[in-house]
Amino acid sequence: MLVRMRNRRPFFNQQRGGKFCIAATGDERIASPPSSTTRPLRAPACRKLRHGAAAVELAIVLPVLVTVLFGATDFGRFSYSSIAVGNAARSGAAFGIMNPFDASSQAAWQAAVQQAAIDELSASSAFDTSQLAVTITTTDDGGGLRRVSVQTTYPFTTLINWPYIPHTFNLSQTVVMRGIR
Repeated sequence: MLVRMRNRRPFFNQQRGGKFCIAATGDERIASPPSSTTRPLRAPACRKLRHGAAAVELAIVLPVLVTVLFGATDFGRFSYSSIAVGNAARSGAAFGIMNPFDASSQAAWQAAVQQAAIDELSASSAFDTSQLAVTITTTDDGGGLRRVSVQTTYPFTTLINWPYIPHTFNLSQTVVMRGIR
């Protein structure tokens, strides 16, 4: 489309929400290329002045998006760590119920249960297994049956010091399993 730009001037239009418009006088015409007929211009084309609006919107939204991103990352790390610590406790308890012990072999049995929990946690390179604390207790149910309780504790540190949330805290999981005859 070919538009003649003669007699156009900007004005402030109160009725259009305070937008700047370009007014056209009645003698302007638009010629369309396929036909030789001309038609008069329609109502004034109004445009908001929005220079830099996208930059302002980005400046407002970007900190919120970055905070959500870091929050989701910390929550994902927390969830993964909690599941891994629970799996380590479960692995130690499963080893403990499958391998009975007597009074003379209890120390070796406890070391083997602890090693089973450490082996489960060492499957991921995200953990330092030297920081894993394993507590093992057994209770007799009578009739030669035992319950094995394994509690694993691992320190967790967030990426950011969040308000009202401690920066470092311990993840602890306890699993109790009943021995098999």
